[in-house]
Amino acid sequence: MVCGPDFSILESNEAANIVLGKGETLIGEKCHRALRQNSRPCLDCPLKDTVNSGTIIPLVKYDDRFNEYFEERCVPIISETGQLSSFILTAKNTTKSRELEEKSAQLKKLSALGQISSGVAHDFNNVLTVVLGRVQLMRRLTNDPYFIKSLEMIEKSALDGASKVRKIQEFSRPGIKTLTESINLKTLVEEVLEITRPRWDIASKVKGILIEPVFELKDDLFIRGDSSDLRNAFTNIIFNAVDAMPNGGILSIKTDKIDNYICIDFKDTGTGMTEETIERIFDPFFTTKGVLGNGLGMSEVYGIIKRHNGKINVVSEVGAGTTIKLRFPTIQKIEEKISPAKQKYTGLFNIYIIDDEEYILETLQDFLSDLGHTVQTNTSPKQALSDIKKSHYDIVITDLSMPGISGLELAEQIKALDPAIQLILISGWALNLDESDLENRIDFVINKPFSFEKITYVLSEVGKKLLPARQNQSS
Repeated sequence: MVCGPDFSILESNEAANIVLGKGETLIGEKCHRALRQNSRPCLDCPLKDTVNSGTIIPLVKYDDRFNEYFEERCVPIISETGQLSSFILTAKNTTKSRELEEKSAQLKKLSALGQISSGVAHDFNNVLTVVLGRVQLMRRLTNDPYFIKSLEMIEKSALDGASKVRKIQEFSRPGIKTLTESINLKTLVEEVLEITRPRWDIASKVKGILIEPVFELKDDLFIRGDSSDLRNAFTNIIFNAVDAMPNGGILSIKTDKIDNYICIDFKDTGTGMTEETIERIFDPFFTTKGVLGNGLGMSEVYGIIKRHNGKINVVSEVGAGTTIKLRFPTIQKIEEKISPAKQKYTGLFNIYIIDDEEYILETLQDFLSDLGHTVQTNTSPKQALSDIKKSHYDIVITDLSMPGISGLELAEQIKALDPAIQLILISGWALNLDESDLENRIDFVINKPFSFEKITYVLSEVGKKLLPARQNQSS
């Protein structure tokens, strides 16, 4: 449209007449009425900013009539005396290009989030490695049942944290998880109750309210699944129940077996939910807690239950509390997990450990030295290479990510010095190595955080490889 200084339309093209004038000419009408349906000039009209700046200032507006976005531009026409004689007004539909830009921006954000989360996961794995290591060392120093139970709860919580970290690492490469663990439901629920006790017992009493627990947990109810995921799901449900009872109430948990299903019901006497809330409770980012909630809790619970081939049902009434009913396929009996470390080679080794984190070196050194191995450590890969040239070592344990050189490159150089040295690679990153990465460099890979049982098992496997050589030497 070509408009005069009084915003009257002097000329309009066919597209303007069809879109804005419904096929009729727009000449004589005001541009702000034709374009925006305003009775007076638009406050955000781009004409003034364009004239003042000397450059064309575009303005993007959403048009309710078409449910589309339009980019408006004004090109002023200045007379010889420097006055505005007229201006050209264009409006371009930018909805499609805007959607493409938003998708592109979203992909970039997801990519950046994946990189950030990967780095955070690596750092957390290093921290959890030390937590698990120190807890397991402390368990060896006490026979007190209370301390042993407390350390076991810390260990389980740390392992659950490690499971969370693995989910972060799998952010951009989700896959189907195989459920191979046989879980005693009563034991699992009792662990969750201990983990959540500070919330439903201690914290509630501090606030001056009472949440009374009522538990009916039957023995010998087994399901197949992932105990870390289920602990997370049950913890979310209990926390929601506690939040729903701001003035106190009764929290009851009941397990049973009906036909071929294991049943577990979580019931509270809290505020309850409306039908609308029940319908949306499993929606991602839906929350009734305002800024106190992130809305991921119950949607995450739903995903975990579905991955376990289970069913979840919500029964609730405003003012009468809520019951979360879970159903899982039962398995006939628990399958004893055979620890690979039960039959282990118990020889002693000369071990060199390289990691740029001092506290990880100290934890590994304390554990391996306690087992009787000779252990030397270093945070410098360069110095480690120099030491390995001078002395013989049966095993070298190296971190993957270190300043100046990667664990893979370091392993290659060490193998070049002595191919008989057994190389164990440890890492807090999500390792995705193929055969070419490991060939002639790495003998074993251990992901952080690791248990000492895992370290012991790997050393046992190393011993089996080194045993023939040692027997030949002794003969």
